[in-house]
Amino acid sequence: MNLGIYIHIPFCHRRCTYCDFYLTTNLNLLDNFVDALIREIELYANKYSDRIVDTIFFGGGTPSIVSSNQFKKVIDALYKNFNIIDSPEITIECNPEDIIGDENKFSEFSKIGVNRLSVGVQSFIDNELKFLTRQHNANDAIKSLKISKKYFNNVSADIIYSFNEQELFDVKYNLKKIIQLDLQHISAYTLILEKGTLLYKEYEQKNLLESIDNDNPLFYDFVNTMLKENGYRHYEVSNYAKEGFQSKHNLKYWNFDDYLGLGPSAHSFIKDKRFMNVKSVSKYTDKLNKGILPVDSSEILTTKRLKNDYFISVFRSNGVILGKYNKLFGSVFLIDYKDIIDRLLNLNLAELNNDRFYLTEKGFALADEITLVFLS
Repeated sequence: MNLGIYIHIPFCHRRCTYCDFYLTTNLNLLDNFVDALIREIELYANKYSDRIVDTIFFGGGTPSIVSSNQFKKVIDALYKNFNIIDSPEITIECNPEDIIGDENKFSEFSKIGVNRLSVGVQSFIDNELKFLTRQHNANDAIKSLKISKKYFNNVSADIIYSFNEQELFDVKYNLKKIIQLDLQHISAYTLILEKGTLLYKEYEQKNLLESIDNDNPLFYDFVNTMLKENGYRHYEVSNYAKEGFQSKHNLKYWNFDDYLGLGPSAHSFIKDKRFMNVKSVSKYTDKLNKGILPVDSSEILTTKRLKNDYFISVFRSNGVILGKYNKLFGSVFLIDYKDIIDRLLNLNLAELNNDRFYLTEKGFALADEITLVFLS
């Protein structure tokens, strides 16, 4: 099984109020971080020298904050230390203002090897962008995507929908803009108020938490229908792609494949082991300066936990691959869960073909509830 590599670049110009990812706005730490990241790559090289790497994903934070020279140093280190296939999928996340502010950098990224761009647009409506505390405006969003298409044949945009005071015509407007731009991939997320975020604290102080409704089935159905009618396949609960442009890296998470996470707070899953790096740039760099891997916690999963994690992952996308399940757990899925399977099939919430049991569009809308039925 091939290995995916995720690299967390934990730097942003500022924190958006809804964001709960680990990051810092202290860009003075960036040079030392890049050096430490290269050391982490070198330390893992022998450990996974037998694995073939076919996807690399730079997330954050805002990975496009790094200079093209810094980025090239990291890419060169990856190729030097890992067995990477020809033409791997290499994705970098970025913000519209970074693309507009330094178009040449993105031209350089494409020359260095990036072949997939994920742009954090979130909305094409200025009031919504202001609410989300984004640094770009609607015109910037459009301009940045047009620039992206000059250098990349695989461009994805994130949008956020289903938050307070948003109307259905707002969602339609945002989707129409993306469709007009003819992007290859769209990630459409409902706004979730994560505890500890600035937005959560604001709503808590104003006693507005009870009024939040981010699970509007009308909005969800509308997004699905409009994108499918315009040539996008709904291949994961929140992700849509034109044929052949599904995110190969993210499919590793949803298919329960192995991935190695590098950088502060990055998670890894390899065979039956999960481990996570320290959630601090300074602790991360200190450990690596001493030649120590920056792992903060690790866990060998029991069969029960492994199976639960498996269902949480696979029902978000391609479902249960029967042969893979049987190999992982030494039993037959169709026998282990016969009653549940029959019930879901009868309710048209799932389908079964020769080698796969997966949720229908109707089932996708209830993916969390259905997953719970399989957890033990």
